[in-house]
Amino acid sequence: MSEEDLKQVVKAAYLLQLKRGSFAEQELRGRIRAEKFRDALDLGYIAEEEERGKRRYLLTGNGRSQLKVVLAGGVYDVLHVGHLAALSEAKNLGDVLVVVVATDATVELLKGRRPIFPETDRCALIEGLKPVDKAILGYEDVGFGFEQILMDVRPEIVAFGFDQENLEKKVREIIERRKLNIQIVRLSKFESEEYGSSTAVRRKLSEQMR
Repeated sequence: MSEEDLKQVVKAAYLLQLKRGSFAEQELRGRIRAEKFRDALDLGYIAEEEERGKRRYLLTGNGRSQLKVVLAGGVYDVLHVGHLAALSEAKNLGDVLVVVVATDATVELLKGRRPIFPETDRCALIEGLKPVDKAILGYEDVGFGFEQILMDVRPEIVAFGFDQENLEKKVREIIERRKLNIQIVRLSKFESEEYGSSTAVRRKLSEQMR
């Protein structure tokens, strides 16, 4: 199995497992060729288990170690080119990019307002972007939620936007307290002031509507 084939199998298995835990052979084989599935079993990258009398599969620690996962996150209420630039940069840091999208309740708590677009729409839009492999909704319990997301995704890298200093500080505290082997990376600031943040975009739209 070539290195490219290996990444394809491990990535597919990781994303399936992130979505629903263990997965069926048919689910993974729907994304890769049959011989790659058998090779992954032989190499110990995925393992078989029985769940309620059905044969299911899991990505093993050996398989997971072949993959570098990057985690990014935000509100993404008004999607703009600055978001796309940041997520493209984040994807280039690893093999898989998982993006956590803030829930409506979290946005209201942190920003004091309801988002323009509901959480399901924002999550779907982010997952539709080319650099993004998987978008997931965050937890409404903000304090517990950051920590639980790290446990769910288990990234090697967490990437923060230039304006996410407060969130970065909280995640650093979690990483240090839990002694997690996670690298923190600060993404570049988008060059355009006009489209560099959702606040700037909302301000421009408001001015145009006057």
